[in-house]
Amino acid sequence: MNKSEGAFLVRVSEKIWGYALSYRHPSGFKHFLVDASGDFYSFLGVDPNRHATLTDLIDFHKEEIITSSGGELLLDPCSQTKNPPDYSSLFE
Repeated sequence: MNKSEGAFLVRVSEKIWGYALSYRHPSGFKHFLVDASGDFYSFLGVDPNRHATLTDLIDFHKEEIITSSGGELLLDPCSQTKNPPDYSSLFE
């Protein structure tokens, strides 16, 4: 809640085989489903780009907006204080 616009986190999705990305928007939060059902990663329904890894997807959207209407750029990853975080294997 106390993060600025552009803060984001990736978590395991409860809806699809993949992940969900939560993004801090000026008026609240946006949630995007990350399709990981094939040999690629992409934002379900909003972005036709396919990426070889979850890291590639995140890195791409640090430079390119997710949706043209929302202008979402991934600027500040939220992380755990635990080192290494329990999600570190997602980015190997």
